[in-house]
Amino acid sequence: MITLLQDYKKYEKIMGNVNENSEYINTTKYDFLAPTTLIPLLCMQNKLNIPILVNDSTEDYVKRIINGDSTNTNTPYQVLPKSAKERQDNELTEKMVNNIKEKWGDQFGGYFTLRYIISELTSNIYDHTSFEEELASQGYTYAQQYPNLNKLDICIMDDGLSIPGRFKKSGIPFEDECHAIELAISNNSTLSKNPLERGNGLWSTIKLAVEGNGAEVLIVSGKGCLHIKKKDKYKYFLLDNENIFKGTLISFKLNNREVQNCYGLIEMFTGNPYKYKVI
Repeated sequence: MITLLQDYKKYEKIMGNVNENSEYINTTKYDFLAPTTLIPLLCMQNKLNIPILVNDSTEDYVKRIINGDSTNTNTPYQVLPKSAKERQDNELTEKMVNNIKEKWGDQFGGYFTLRYIISELTSNIYDHTSFEEELASQGYTYAQQYPNLNKLDICIMDDGLSIPGRFKKSGIPFEDECHAIELAISNNSTLSKNPLERGNGLWSTIKLAVEGNGAEVLIVSGKGCLHIKKKDKYKYFLLDNENIFKGTLISFKLNNREVQNCYGLIEMFTGNPYKYKVI
């Protein structure tokens, strides 16, 4: 089974062939583009204002997403509005979760888990890398089911400050950008003691998904990357300078089962099991 990290590396490989003189982003060699590949590609397409060339197998749904035609695509997808009020008025989380439920039921973690993950992570974007303050220009949520694998991918990203960038702006020290991610997913971390409180949202969503559902998780932000296959199998990476990710991408690969004792998992803090050793 292809991992979320492999999906992200596919994005890096595609963008490795793109430069300031490129006339297009070429994905024709790939007959499938997962959310963790496609959403950052869509973001780069908008930034560079060049087309994405696609394989015949992916042309239909990629074009629908690029055109913003989320009602006709089989993958629940949202472009995040540029104001918190518009987000609230449109009830984005409810629409996304109900769209997932309508297509695939609520078994992928259960209704509460899906709603909690999407709500917390989209709230982080609006709270910590504001569109209205022009700290970010794009944000997306995208879900894709794999019926043969009984899996569901959810990818949420923005092109804003990044986790390390938010720490810098707030005057919170960290050793390197992987260490910043570790701090951000640690409950009662330095970050959670100021108005940002980003650590609580990331810590609780990861705990709910990994410990409650057995999900895989990927966080990419700035030069930092954390890939969690399961609670006792994870790895941090520092990305090369040419692969710095402007913003934050967080993907979950959920299993087709509900989470039991959801509230207990969120409320019970037993320490951050995903430690990063600064070298």
